Amino acid sequence: MKAPPAFSLQRLGYGIEMMGALGNTDQFGFYWQRQQQYFGPVFSYTVSKNWTAHVEPAVGLSGVSDPLVLRMGLGYSINHLLHRRSPR
Repeated sequence: MKAPPAFSLQRLGYGIEMMGALGNTDQFGFYWQRQQQYFGPVFSYTVSKNWTAHVEPAVGLSGVSDPLVLRMGLGYSINHLLHRRSPR
C-alpha cells in the first residue's frame, strides 16, 4: 500500500485530551485550588511511516493553571521492531 501524498488529509489526526494531577503521594483525587488541570484539542500529522508530529493548544481549568498552554511533540513508533518479518 502506497503512502498518501505529503499534503493529504489522510495524514491528519485529531482528538481531545485532558491532562493534570490526580492527587499526590498521600491522597488520590482532584484538588482544583492546588493542582493544574488542562483541556484541549490535539492535532497530529503523520510525517512518515514511523514519525508523527503533535500540536495541542490547551486551556487551564483551575485557578492555579496557566491560562493557555501550547504543547508540541514529535513521536517515533517502534511498532515495526516488535513484529518479526515473515519469511519469503
